[in-house]
Amino acid sequence: APETTADASPTITSDPFTLGVASGDPLADSVILWTRLLPVDPLPDTDIEVTWEIARDAEFADVVGSGTALAVAALGHSVHVDATGLEPDSEYHYRFSLGDFSTPPARTRTFAEQGTMPDRFRFAFSSCQNWEQGYYAAYRDVVERGDLDAFVFLGDYIYEYASGGYADDRGRTTGQDFECETLDQYRRRYALYRSDPLLREAHALVPWIITWDDHEVDNDYADDSSENDDARQAFLERRAAAYQAWYEFMPVRLDPPSGADFDIYRSFAHGDLVNFHVLDTRQYRSDQQSNEPFVEQLGEAVQVRDEELVWSPDHTMLGAAQNQWVTDGVAASNAVWDVLAQQVFMFGGNAIVGAEPPVVVVDTWDGYAGARKELLDSVGESADNLVVLTGDFHSAAVAELRSDPFDESLPVIGSEFMASSISSSFFDDDDTVEALVTGALTANPHLKWFDTQRGYTFCEVTPDRWIAQFRAVADQFDESSPVDTISAWEVQAGTPGPVQLS
Repeated sequence: APETTADASPTITSDPFTLGVASGDPLADSVILWTRLLPVDPLPDTDIEVTWEIARDAEFADVVGSGTALAVAALGHSVHVDATGLEPDSEYHYRFSLGDFSTPPARTRTFAEQGTMPDRFRFAFSSCQNWEQGYYAAYRDVVERGDLDAFVFLGDYIYEYASGGYADDRGRTTGQDFECETLDQYRRRYALYRSDPLLREAHALVPWIITWDDHEVDNDYADDSSENDDARQAFLERRAAAYQAWYEFMPVRLDPPSGADFDIYRSFAHGDLVNFHVLDTRQYRSDQQSNEPFVEQLGEAVQVRDEELVWSPDHTMLGAAQNQWVTDGVAASNAVWDVLAQQVFMFGGNAIVGAEPPVVVVDTWDGYAGARKELLDSVGESADNLVVLTGDFHSAAVAELRSDPFDESLPVIGSEFMASSISSSFFDDDDTVEALVTGALTANPHLKWFDTQRGYTFCEVTPDRWIAQFRAVADQFDESSPVDTISAWEVQAGTPGPVQLS
């Protein structure tokens, strides 16, 4: 990074906190506090000192931590503060200030200490918030309910596409007629998304645990292979820019990246109740299979599975190091519930009833069947209770997990909950959607429920059971849209597999 000098008192004439604040990656004694300076008038190309405070109360009568932090010019004047010395399993309030400007108080909390057993933990999760495909009523609902301890976001925070790719005049446009490839372009796209007040309010409500998927860089990319098979070095330069912008905008407990490689897989345990193992299924994966026969009405992403490729030990989803990390992490975990927080569905989806080999979405774990079986055989054996959280597919689902989903002789080893998207569309044609839902449930008996509305999933976790409520937005093009629970499911501790409540 280029060297800069700190400027403790630049002249700031307009609100520098237009992107809001956020917190994330909570531990028992600390949490990351985030902001990024973006006033109307350009900032000097120097690091700027920002004041931060964290308190037990929203009035800041009981301040327990404070100081100054650098908004680093080379990192887009982003601020990442590790607020340490906090009490476990406790609520806090924080704010930033610079000159005459301060942020409104925001709420965060720490996780419980390992070795303790909290009574319960409440969180929500979702993914995929395409700006041009709808508004963020789901976040309005999250804020209005106000009962969460954390939010888990599973990727596609932005979409890299040029504006105008979605033909629906009820939506909104980015007004950015470029596909993101440079650091400046990714920064502009994130800043636009963060201009949404409902998203900012959701960030200010609770700490977030965040991973990425493909659209933070390039649709369907795999390791150093881009969607359009760009030259490797050029794509790695683009990936480096994308990874840096992601870091600049996320409240993550990570050092900034220094190039195209950025290890973001990490884990967070809330006492001995729940342990989140946060995965990256993009950066290390083998390229997707291609050129197999595909289902014409669903496009080239749905193909007859290449049996030789998908069962090859060299065809990986996580890469060797990450695979070993999560295997070891689950084995060492003391949690009642071990959670794989990840991107693409594991549960298995045969697109045609009885097809053998199955006809699958090759960008999901179905295109990496050997890697899935190896991972689930391992973690399914060592986890007391395994739950997989999934995003990506712009639809909601509940499924039983087997290490090979198409082999019903294998035992059920866990449950998968797939949250729908915040705003990104599934299919627009109602007849297509109805046929897909019916076909998916018919062809895949392990798939217990499937729905294509927008929304998020709320989870309440106790030592005895896990309850998942699927919340659906009535109209994705109305930010004041009603949001209702459309289905609820339960997993009893010690009994793998989900049971429908409503």
